[in-house]
Amino acid sequence: MANTIHITASDNQVILTAYVWGNSYQIADIKSGNSNPVNVTINLKQGQYTGPLSLDGVDTPLSGTYNVYLAPGQYTLVGTGINWGGPQSFAVSLNGAALKTQYSNPEEGVVWASIPTKLQQ
Repeated sequence: MANTIHITASDNQVILTAYVWGNSYQIADIKSGNSNPVNVTINLKQGQYTGPLSLDGVDTPLSGTYNVYLAPGQYTLVGTGINWGGPQSFAVSLNGAALKTQYSNPEEGVVWASIPTKLQQ
């Protein structure tokens, strides 16, 4: 498995989930806001699932490169964006290509959802 996720906007919260027939695995829970910059890279690697990357950048900038491990399988990635109020912004790419939006809403709550995208094996 050679997949890289890059998050450059998460106002207010991005939750990334990889799923395979019969189960799902949370990859990341990234919180941000207050105009703080986000520049987070997640390398998905093959191995025993290590749990989600959880970062809170509501009051501080977020940056760094992190590894999350998944057992071998044919996974699909989906992203969900939650807005707690005020402006919103979501930017997530997989292997250099922006995740395409399946759903967007200008209000609060779940305001962004990506089209399910197959991970490379």
